[in-house]
Amino acid sequence: MRIPYRPHLVRVVVLAASLLPALASPATDPPPPARVAEVRDRYFGSEVSDPYRWMEARDNPELVAWLRAQNDYTRRWYAQDAPLRQHVFDRIRVLQKGTASTRFVAEAGGHYFFLETPADGNAARLVSWPRKGGERRVLFDPASLSTSERRASVDFISVAPDGRHVAFIVSHGGGEDWVLHIVDAASGKLLPERIERVAAPIPSWDARGRGFYYTQLQALTAQDPATAKYDKQRVYYHALGSDTARDTAVFGYGVHAAIALESKSWFPGVQVSGDGRWLIASVYRGTDNDPALWLRDARKADAPWRAIAGFDDGVSIALAHKDWIYVIAEKPQRTGRVLRFDARTQKLADAQEWLAAGDISIADESGGLAVAGDALYVAGLRQGRSVLRTLSYDTPNRAREIPLGADGELIEFDSSPRRKGALLALQGPTLSPRVFRYDPDRGDLTDTGVRAADPADFSSIVTRRLEVPNGDLRVPLTLTARKDLKLDGSNPVLLVTYGSYGAISPMWFSAADLAWYERGGIIAFAHVRGGGEKGAEWREGGRRNNKQHAVDDFLATARWLIAQGYTTPQRLGIAGKSAGGVIMSAAIAQAPELFGAVLIRVGVTDVLRTEVTEGGEANINEFGSVNIEDDFRAMRALSGYANLRPGGAYPAVLLETGINDPRVPPWQLGKMAARLQALSGSGKPVLLRVDYDAGHGLGNNKLQVAELLADEYTFLLRNLAPSEVR
Repeated sequence: MRIPYRPHLVRVVVLAASLLPALASPATDPPPPARVAEVRDRYFGSEVSDPYRWMEARDNPELVAWLRAQNDYTRRWYAQDAPLRQHVFDRIRVLQKGTASTRFVAEAGGHYFFLETPADGNAARLVSWPRKGGERRVLFDPASLSTSERRASVDFISVAPDGRHVAFIVSHGGGEDWVLHIVDAASGKLLPERIERVAAPIPSWDARGRGFYYTQLQALTAQDPATAKYDKQRVYYHALGSDTARDTAVFGYGVHAAIALESKSWFPGVQVSGDGRWLIASVYRGTDNDPALWLRDARKADAPWRAIAGFDDGVSIALAHKDWIYVIAEKPQRTGRVLRFDARTQKLADAQEWLAAGDISIADESGGLAVAGDALYVAGLRQGRSVLRTLSYDTPNRAREIPLGADGELIEFDSSPRRKGALLALQGPTLSPRVFRYDPDRGDLTDTGVRAADPADFSSIVTRRLEVPNGDLRVPLTLTARKDLKLDGSNPVLLVTYGSYGAISPMWFSAADLAWYERGGIIAFAHVRGGGEKGAEWREGGRRNNKQHAVDDFLATARWLIAQGYTTPQRLGIAGKSAGGVIMSAAIAQAPELFGAVLIRVGVTDVLRTEVTEGGEANINEFGSVNIEDDFRAMRALSGYANLRPGGAYPAVLLETGINDPRVPPWQLGKMAARLQALSGSGKPVLLRVDYDAGHGLGNNKLQVAELLADEYTFLLRNLAPSEVR
């Protein structure tokens, strides 16, 4: 589930069956039973039975004991396939060491800054590297804050405009209990400031690099309910070297009487213009994509916040450059267009169209806008492919497309009004991630050398971007496999989806894919409604009461893959993470005959109970509320957990959770596992995997990833192609 920031999507890849040794018989002992204590809820005259409601109790020792017993059972199941799993694990560890990986690349003060996990390392470290060459220097290693009980990770960074300081966010055990630290880039020493309960978005530095704006969660007591976690957020300003206890609230819940936020669970944030003159405040209604916006002149201490756009105006992002505000607007053209108005005197209603809508879907989720010294940069999608254009500050509709040179996807972007051009990271299923610099004077891209190409050879592999019919609609499908693929139904396929929050689902590169592709394996990603691949209408078509449309799109792609001879139901595996778990659990209940195996990765399974989770109220805009009749009817029909039936011929299912997950609590996966184990009549395994040093997946280190993937690969091979694993 997306709570305070954009979802991080994870794909899974499977190793070739022909590489692996013979398997022992799977475990035959039954899984640990769960106590049944049925609760019956009535909503608008309908009754819903929940036999495992007891798992939702806070600090529940019975659940803790049952989860450990389930995880022990899962480990025994894998012990029966120990040679296979060890082979898979060893192969993954080799493939992980092809090259170092990087994230969040930014440039300031003549240096690149980024998180880097060394090729032979385990966790991401904060690194700086002179742009003109020289030694890379580690500014912070999370191992310095790790203990034997809890692993620390750096999850986000924010670099000051002058490059003298870097703010970075640390969590422990994957729990997203974010603490902000600051490092002096020249000396590598940490400043004494330490700010707890930091929320997304990441800190926004002032123009001089002397301080930053950050959003903070309220301090909770033991008596507060879990659903209060994201309530009453405020934005503060912190000046470097000052006492954090004296930081001043500048925006958010209860800060300004004239700005009454109707809900305590809305998410505020403040961004600073490049020259430091303007502050733009945003408020999101939970996970909704369209914020309300306010503007303030930062040069005047007593300047009021002035409303410039409302929630219903369809604005997805706003940036300031000099005295102009640029926004992406999705009304009335749903693919998005760029508008501009004068920050000093105007608001959205006075805006001039600066870039007309066209064949590119422009939205925050597909890249949006960025300010640079030479132009405004506009990112979007055209038929599933990333597009990047420059847009003149002086003349409307004067745009130039930047040739990206490969069928890759734009996964990161960095620019500054202090310099021309931009940094951009590109990758694709067969394109190793690289970081390029765009020079507007020369009109070309050059490799920065920040990240080396992976040595794996993908020359025999191809990615096809298809559209699959679902009634009158066409559902985008990204399919990657060998060039000489045969459509004889013999191919193991892993079909992945997400379909929520208007998120664009990039096709991540993984060197481990190669062993799968070379031997006929296929990885497919269904870009179903609810995502943002086709603009606002596509997003709205799979949201709230329309969420079943995302399931329908997904099932249509599964049936198409089977009908076209790519695979058979026995060889079709499916996977979904987080909000994608809604689609996985619904698919299990609605069409179990289509699949051989299912992976539910930290996924929502009981959508009727999302409102009682930490991010419950924030997610009403995505899933609905059981207190609204139309929403309830749609949620009741969608819930995989609520619609399982005794004796159902359900596929093999692996459910994965992190014990510290603040987004999808472990009981969501636990309840689904218990009910599947009790009701399934197929005899196929239902396993619950618990990571006791992880949360929703953010910040997992290489070893954790390898352990998880080895479990997934072994599970899929055993259940999709058992006769060929020898």
